[in-house]
Amino acid sequence: MRRSAASSSASPPSSPAPTSSAPAIPSRHRYDHHQKGFSEVFGHGFNTKLSSAGLVYKHFGKEIIAKELGVNEDHEDVHCLYLAIYKSFVEALDAIDNGINQYDTDQPPKYVNNTHLSSRVGRFNLDWTDPDQSLEKENAAFEQAMVLAGSEFMESVRFHVKSWLPARSIVLECLLSKGNIDPSGEIMVLDRFCPWKLHLFELEEELKTDPLTKYVLYQDERSKSWRVQAVAVAPDRFESRKALPEKWRGMRDDELSAETGIPGCVFVHMSGFIGGNKTYEGALEMARAALKF
Repeated sequence: MRRSAASSSASPPSSPAPTSSAPAIPSRHRYDHHQKGFSEVFGHGFNTKLSSAGLVYKHFGKEIIAKELGVNEDHEDVHCLYLAIYKSFVEALDAIDNGINQYDTDQPPKYVNNTHLSSRVGRFNLDWTDPDQSLEKENAAFEQAMVLAGSEFMESVRFHVKSWLPARSIVLECLLSKGNIDPSGEIMVLDRFCPWKLHLFELEEELKTDPLTKYVLYQDERSKSWRVQAVAVAPDRFESRKALPEKWRGMRDDELSAETGIPGCVFVHMSGFIGGNKTYEGALEMARAALKF
């Protein structure tokens, strides 16, 4: 087990190596990516070279997802989750096992990260100071690594089935109906709160949405007031597509209501990325007014 069990051969180290030059032989459960000239990728827009983890997922991922969903493998939700789980979980294993950097940079990293799955799996390797370096002990460690990797993979599958997919459906429905909220088409209302940011970016790209959403309205579950959130320019950026007006920022309550001319205002953050109003109508008026700045 001198390689990462999360992304290396599906067979334990005591099994013989594949004799065929084919990288994947599903009928014999043989998956290997070490042959000279092997450059297979997952496809569907993903260009990272596959490791054994990706090879196994490419052949069996849909079957696992379909069983978790309780539908046939050709169901549209299976394909959607198949791509999402590869992107969020499996692709990193492929990249790490093939020595592909996450970023194109000639600068050293600003910190060390030994908490990712491949690092944690690697810690199951026998320590060089252990007097027992037997194949039996190595196989036992490999079994532990498989339990860890397998449990985290299934956690990812179940999260995507139970949380990610329902949230995506909600955001899609709200995105398609945003023209009914305001003629500009730049204001979206979440009728049920859910994690929406990444879904919004991905769905806007898939649907070629024009114009892009500038503000998202949703109800705060604790206070029951409404939030007006400016959409960021990208999922990993703090800059907003259109931040709330600078003259509103840092104001609260009556002062803010007087400045905006909109009753029920609660606050606008100093950065302008979010604000609040006591009512849906007030939040919508804030978003509409902000579009005019």
